[in-house]
Amino acid sequence: MLIRIVNPFSILVVLLLAGCGTSKKTTVPTVEPIVKTLPPLTESVIHIPVKVVVKPFLQQAEQLAPKEITSDGWPAYMPSGCDFRYKYRFLRSGFQFSCLNNRVTMTMNGRYQIAGSKTVCVLGQSVSPWINGSCGFGDEPMRRVNIQLISDLKFTTDYRLQTSTRVEKVQALDKCVVTVFNNDVTQQVMDSIAASVNFYGNEIDQNLRNLRFDEVLNPIAERAGKKIPLSTYGYMKLNANSVKLGAINLAGDTLRFVAGISCFPEISSDSINTATTKHLPPLSGVVNGDGFTLTTNAVYDYLTIDTLLTRTLRNREFDVKGEKIRISSVEVSGLDQYKVRFKISFTGTKKGTLFLTGTPELDLVSQQLQVPDLEYDLNSSSLVLVVGKTFFNRQILEGLRQQAKINVRDLYLKNKPKIDAQFNRSIMDGIFMKGATDELRLTGLVINKDNVQVQAQVKGMASLVITKLPLQ
Repeated sequence: MLIRIVNPFSILVVLLLAGCGTSKKTTVPTVEPIVKTLPPLTESVIHIPVKVVVKPFLQQAEQLAPKEITSDGWPAYMPSGCDFRYKYRFLRSGFQFSCLNNRVTMTMNGRYQIAGSKTVCVLGQSVSPWINGSCGFGDEPMRRVNIQLISDLKFTTDYRLQTSTRVEKVQALDKCVVTVFNNDVTQQVMDSIAASVNFYGNEIDQNLRNLRFDEVLNPIAERAGKKIPLSTYGYMKLNANSVKLGAINLAGDTLRFVAGISCFPEISSDSINTATTKHLPPLSGVVNGDGFTLTTNAVYDYLTIDTLLTRTLRNREFDVKGEKIRISSVEVSGLDQYKVRFKISFTGTKKGTLFLTGTPELDLVSQQLQVPDLEYDLNSSSLVLVVGKTFFNRQILEGLRQQAKINVRDLYLKNKPKIDAQFNRSIMDGIFMKGATDELRLTGLVINKDNVQVQAQVKGMASLVITKLPLQ
């Protein structure tokens, strides 16, 4: 009798299949593919200290203010009832300006002189000679007075400056008592001077309404609405969605305030401006802060990646068992499963082209870009006959993995002067931008078949200096 030994594992499989019955089908659970995305993009805020040289305006304000204020009909007397008449003259000194938290204070010192006459009236008619008295005439020094105006500043939503100017204080440091008839006319004169200065304040308000800050800012908005070159990093568009201003202060002849621009910037390797904005968003609210932290998503095509890698890796050299290899250029193309294919042209002891594949990874802490699973691609097999099997050993491959590492911070520092140059230039006549970047970090990386998505964070400082206002 022939006895066949049966594999017990086969019996187990048959029993399991039989137990399932012919009406049931086995199902293999499907594995959902991993989908990589960049972290959520948060709103970025650029705090820009703005300096506005207002010396021309201060000079204009000085010219608008009358040097001399006199009573009506000067040098004739101005009647104040039947039994009294007086005249006065006020001479002012130069203005002193200060501004703290949107309130401008203008102070001027001055001197005044008063002359008065008194008579006796009966039934509205003078029945006695006029008796005269004066202060500050002849050899007598003119009396001192201090005048203070305040003006509250406010920007409208369309970037126009509104002010409300008024007399805060008129203080007679020396009173004038006409001793002949013992009549103190100081307050009457101070009230008249205050009325004249208030009229001057209204003129200031009207002239400030003609300061067109929107005309200054619109050219800036138009440039910010276009893509800004960032050296080898591509082109950035700010996409501003709100603008806020901090408190206005005056130091010397320069107004200072902070502008806060909220935005969702984006970077791409495409320089074409298919959509531009020409106006800043409406002005709203107040802001406090310093410097800027921009978080932006960037999309790069592989041609840009080729250029970047070639500039970074060109002329890197390594030596294994006498084989000296020097990288001359790198081309990258996207594959499925977040992999890429490298075409590396090399010179040295041997010349040719290597094809490698791998999955680029970003270490968020060390800011190191590397390809730890870098392997030879099948396309490289044809090179065996040319360069020999030694070239394809693991030591060479490990050397390529080490050379393929890129430190983001080192790359940023190398290109920092070119990037910072974009923050130090003339925007237009009378408007200058100054600034610099302090740090650039990558916070996300996604490798696609058609492009590479990167999320980056840039920190730095920027300021704006306006030396020419459109006075009308």
